[in-house]
Amino acid sequence: MRAIMKRIRRAKSAIAALSGKSGISRASSSRQIPSAVSADDIRTVSPYFDVRFYLARNPDVEAAGVDPVTHYLSRGWQEGRDPSPDFSTRYYLNAYPDIAEYNLSPFIHYIIAGKKEGRRGQPDGAIPLAYSKHAASADAQLRTISSLRQVVTPPSLIAPKSSGQLSIHWVIPDFTRGGGGHMTIFRMVHLLEALGHKCTIWILDNVFHATAAEAYDDIVKYFQCVGAEVKIAEKGIVDGSGDALIATGWNTAFTVAAAQNFNAKFYFVQDHEPEFYATGAESILARRTYELDLACICAGKWLQNLMSDKYNRWSRSFDLAYDPEIYFDDKSVVRVGDREKIKIAVYSRSFTTRRCVNMALVALELLAEERDDFEVHFFGQEQLPFNEANYQAWNHGILDSRALAALYNQCDVGICFSATNYSLVPQEMMACGLPVIELDGDSTRAIFPPDVVTLADPLPSAIKDAVAELLESPIKREQQSIRALEWVGHLRWEKSAQAVEDAIYERLGASAVDVNRAMKSVLDVVIPTFNGLSEVKKVIDALRDQTLYSRMKIYCVDSSSNDGTAEWLAQQDDIILHSIPQSEFQHGRTRNLGASLGTSPYIAFLTQDAIPATTYWANDVYQMMEHFPSAAGLFGRHLPYPDHPTYIQDEITNHFEGFEKYPLIVSKFTNAEKWESGDKGWRQILHFYSDNNSCMRRSIWREMPYPEVDYGEDQVWAQSIIEAGHSKIYAPTATVYHSHDFDEIETYKRASTESYFFYKHFGYELAASNEEEVRRVIDNEQKAFQNSAALYGLDAKEREMRRLVISAKHRGLYEGLMKAKATE
Repeated sequence: MRAIMKRIRRAKSAIAALSGKSGISRASSSRQIPSAVSADDIRTVSPYFDVRFYLARNPDVEAAGVDPVTHYLSRGWQEGRDPSPDFSTRYYLNAYPDIAEYNLSPFIHYIIAGKKEGRRGQPDGAIPLAYSKHAASADAQLRTISSLRQVVTPPSLIAPKSSGQLSIHWVIPDFTRGGGGHMTIFRMVHLLEALGHKCTIWILDNVFHATAAEAYDDIVKYFQCVGAEVKIAEKGIVDGSGDALIATGWNTAFTVAAAQNFNAKFYFVQDHEPEFYATGAESILARRTYELDLACICAGKWLQNLMSDKYNRWSRSFDLAYDPEIYFDDKSVVRVGDREKIKIAVYSRSFTTRRCVNMALVALELLAEERDDFEVHFFGQEQLPFNEANYQAWNHGILDSRALAALYNQCDVGICFSATNYSLVPQEMMACGLPVIELDGDSTRAIFPPDVVTLADPLPSAIKDAVAELLESPIKREQQSIRALEWVGHLRWEKSAQAVEDAIYERLGASAVDVNRAMKSVLDVVIPTFNGLSEVKKVIDALRDQTLYSRMKIYCVDSSSNDGTAEWLAQQDDIILHSIPQSEFQHGRTRNLGASLGTSPYIAFLTQDAIPATTYWANDVYQMMEHFPSAAGLFGRHLPYPDHPTYIQDEITNHFEGFEKYPLIVSKFTNAEKWESGDKGWRQILHFYSDNNSCMRRSIWREMPYPEVDYGEDQVWAQSIIEAGHSKIYAPTATVYHSHDFDEIETYKRASTESYFFYKHFGYELAASNEEEVRRVIDNEQKAFQNSAALYGLDAKEREMRRLVISAKHRGLYEGLMKAKATE
């Protein structure tokens, strides 16, 4: 717009070159172009300017002998004259106030921009379209599809694949947070990588992500950790090769069908997509994708049968499952009994029409007219299309998996509708002990055994009756919950991934094998220990459960424990133990010793009280280090221990969520301006590191081992690698349980140590500068905590303890700072 305005304004001052108001004197007549009207403006306007019309309508211009185009550009438009019978100057200025506001020449604007914007040149008649040889008026996606031609590989030419690592490529539509279909895709990528295969993700029509790097970060932050390289499929073309190329939706199927250089091509079918649309271009094209020569891998038996029976496609299926480490029936949460109202969890992704949310809403309104003993908890969409209801209700928006599990465990009934194929949500609800209501139909009957879900006839009144029946009968809710838990207990995503792997191998003419078994160790895990027998046993148990366990080696460096820790570790066949005198322990030096014991390319560090939270902790660490070969090291997220107070859980959660505002991989070059300016906040982000849960590249460690300092070796190391130009990863999915519920004395010691450390090594002053200020800070924080204590449900004893802890923290920070300054 600025360029157009600048160009148009060049014509404005030409009025100064002409005299008179409405007429032009003979003395001023000239065919010369006034200097204020550029030749470019003349060339722009001339093809559209009707000279005869202008002179006929304006005899004074002809009498003066002035060039009509120049006259119009210099003053004619300001006098309301028209350049052609197809354009009304006064109408254009009145109809589009933005043109008049900026005092732009209307005809130049209309020629350069107005026609392209669909603006009218006059009040009546057709609107002319702008012509451009390279114009694209059709939907970009459909235009791309139309240019693609299917390439069929005869079965006889499909190269049999020898058992081993597969190269699997996925073509996906671009995505935003909260999509269940994309969650399943990324989960399969994650699990197939855990099985030892190499995956690549191609994004078609990248409308949400400007770069592949941005897309990768969002996959890891909001879906699953993957090691896959992410690429943009420019102009709908997959420029690659491999064993398997997989379409993941109807709009990606044409791209996959047209690709070459792949041994087999597949269609990852999660739903019957023609039903997503009213009859039209999208529904017709979606249906046509089932005629393409793609082998179908389907989410559930209903889709498998549909693909084979109706469309005559080669098809295999896998089950939608759930993650038992996150979704489970938490017996510590009290459901109905001690509460007045029954809680109903409702999947309310209303813009996904096949979820039939409106039908559920009508049913709930009808139910509220009959009873008021329930409340509704919506989730799945940040903003609902309404903001009031005739029953008590809350909207939780889009929740991460752990928050979803917590919500399910607080509710008594779950509602999730699927008018086509089933979704992930019912299984996750069932795993948390919720009795679920679904729509009755062929797809749901094909998936759910009798009495595992309550099937409601797809009418609001019938749905209302089904909900009322569950609300009326605690026994029915409990019985259905028990049957659902038994059924869902057999489902595992690992089994589903193996089914997908089997289908790919089968189509390739090969047999699935455990690819990992023949591979060498890739990860050494180093754990310093001292008198932590009960804690380290839990850590070792969690490491043995890791999917990457067969490719890991565990090294413990014990500082002469006297509680049986060393003896127990020595008895473990899968642990290499190295003992040192307690006097020789030092954070940096001891970890360097542990690192020197192994040979794997990556060295992970845990502490004896940091328990991997999932069976994929090691796999996620490894995949992210592989994905970012430039990274020197990685630190993972900490989760608070579930039994720690809520305020401690909030502190840990908020701290690590702060890192998700930034790219997953950072260096001083990520924001060179902030780095050069010495921006304190940015430098703190760059050097934060925690070897309670970390990993470093062995090649970097050889050049830059941990500094031999008594405290804070991890952050000093991180600062040094950043200064050297290396990068650092934050791994939000490589989680460990690690938090501290310190008492007053422990809090004072930790605060004093940290304050001393950060001043000596980074120059940060974590405390107030004098005693009076310290007392003021303590008083303010204690008051703030007391005001919020009710939200945490703390009793008087806990409040008093926390008051003392706050005081100890700030006094420790102050005295640590004073001690550090005294050594200068």
